Amino acid sequence: MKFNKTKLNAIASGVALSIAVLGAEAAEQPLLTTTGAQPSAVFTGGATVNGGASFLAEVPATVATDLVATISPASTDVGKQGSLVVIVNVPGLGFYNKISGGIWVPWTEADPVQALVTKTLAAKEEIIIIDDLVGADAALAGMEIQAYVGYYTGGSLNTLTYSATPVSFSIAQVPDDGCPANTASTSGEFKGKPVCVISGRLESDTHLTSNNSYILDGAVFVGTSEVIGTKTKLTIDAGTFVFGQQGLNYLVVDRNGQLYANGSAEQPVIFTYEGDDTATADTRGQWGGIIINGSAPINEAGGEAEGEGSTGIYGGNDADDNSGSLTYVQVKYAGQNITETNELNGIAFQAVGSGTNIDFIQVHNNSDDGVEFFGGTVNAKHIVLTGNEDDGLDWTLGWNGNVQFVAVRQGSSSEHCIEADNNDDNNDATPRSNPTISNMTCAGGFDDDGEGIRLREGTSATLTNIVVSNFPVYCIDIDQTATFTNAGGSISGLNGNLVMRNSRVSTGCPFDDEGTDPFNVSDWFNAQTSSAVGGVDLGGDMGWINGTSLNAVTPFIPSDPFFDQVDYIGAIKDESSDWTAGWIYTDL
Repeated sequence: MKFNKTKLNAIASGVALSIAVLGAEAAEQPLLTTTGAQPSAVFTGGATVNGGASFLAEVPATVATDLVATISPASTDVGKQGSLVVIVNVPGLGFYNKISGGIWVPWTEADPVQALVTKTLAAKEEIIIIDDLVGADAALAGMEIQAYVGYYTGGSLNTLTYSATPVSFSIAQVPDDGCPANTASTSGEFKGKPVCVISGRLESDTHLTSNNSYILDGAVFVGTSEVIGTKTKLTIDAGTFVFGQQGLNYLVVDRNGQLYANGSAEQPVIFTYEGDDTATADTRGQWGGIIINGSAPINEAGGEAEGEGSTGIYGGNDADDNSGSLTYVQVKYAGQNITETNELNGIAFQAVGSGTNIDFIQVHNNSDDGVEFFGGTVNAKHIVLTGNEDDGLDWTLGWNGNVQFVAVRQGSSSEHCIEADNNDDNNDATPRSNPTISNMTCAGGFDDDGEGIRLREGTSATLTNIVVSNFPVYCIDIDQTATFTNAGGSISGLNGNLVMRNSRVSTGCPFDDEGTDPFNVSDWFNAQTSSAVGGVDLGGDMGWINGTSLNAVTPFIPSDPFFDQVDYIGAIKDESSDWTAGWIYTDL
């Protein structure tokens, strides 16, 4: 967006603006109200620093931001010739009309509205209002930007329909030197930035800006376990490092807390340990990790449980609970032992609800599981799990969520790509674990003796568009009588509770058939719709990008609107669409 720099400098130095109070974050473009000729049209829009993985009411002044909107015209207007309209207001600077060619012209209510483009209207029209705006560079720090979008048909402004409320966001001030509220200064630097200490329990909103790095001092809690009033928010800006010393230093988001860590592909939020610069491919278990406690249902007696390592109570009856937003986040070298059988995961989602936004996260070289879901209903997209010592993706205690696009590369000491449980104390506890996983690639380690997918302890699941390769012990295993019984008890009785359809397992990758089981795992797999054993041509540096034969397999994408309707199985279709490129870390 090109504004007059002289005017902007004058405004930035001399005009106080009133910033609108908005919701802090959203996983979807916020819904706007509609006015005009077609009230059934739908308008959404918001500001994003990461291509739409999250939408922010306030963006950092130093991070490139896009302002985008979506118009869903009235059904009677779809297919007609229509003109899209964009008007932007920068309070104190004035209104501007974005016209053909992306040119901005000053506009007042007395001026005619000019179209950005005229075209045949589709069912959804995506508009990039502002592209790569860095508020500090444009002297807009501390200001609010509002945009109105609309359309008209047949060349007549009498048919104009538009958003009555604007797409809007504010640009934060450039952070002052020094440590933010609720943190303390200390000596030294990390990643070339001053270090601030976070400790104890945060009971008021805290904002970690990227001009500092932040060290966790012991167990740091956000909010309280008792769910009352407004939740306490920990906001972490794109490009920020949070690290722990070696030992039991970790972050717990309690049930009355929220974590908003929204990075970008260029500036992810990175959680790591103090020796990050000297870490090797074998470095693991140096600090604790991230634990998020929510209030969604679990299948433990009483509906609540205590987290591993005294990380707090989780569970409740709020399936839509919102624990915040994690987008473009790396978690490296975590997984401290509490006891021999009690170890922290890279990220533990404990009864986290579906109101939480999880998109583009990586857990690398954790000493236990990469990601584990302990009950709850949270959904997630674009998960990268690399070099984790135990399982890549783990679930238990009645998790009922959706996941799409998971790329797993195991290390030489890794165990399972997936380990799936219902409840180890009561295999038939309800709500039964029953997630839907689509577009996942399980790639065994380069010198791995690990295991692929283990379904046990009564779990249900729908696995679709899965690729499994290079697991010498087995690619698929089913354990415990309750799991077989839940699946139907026999091959002829399969009931759809445990499904792995439109998937590929590499030739020679074993099934863990045991003579004492009610049916053979290999027979179960062969009975699945459009699944087969065959050539698995994975490539790319990480060995998780589809080749020609995999891309010839017809996918089955679940109908739930959460899932993107893509035309391939596995996590990544080809190098040109590699969503892991540019933002993940690996030394495998």
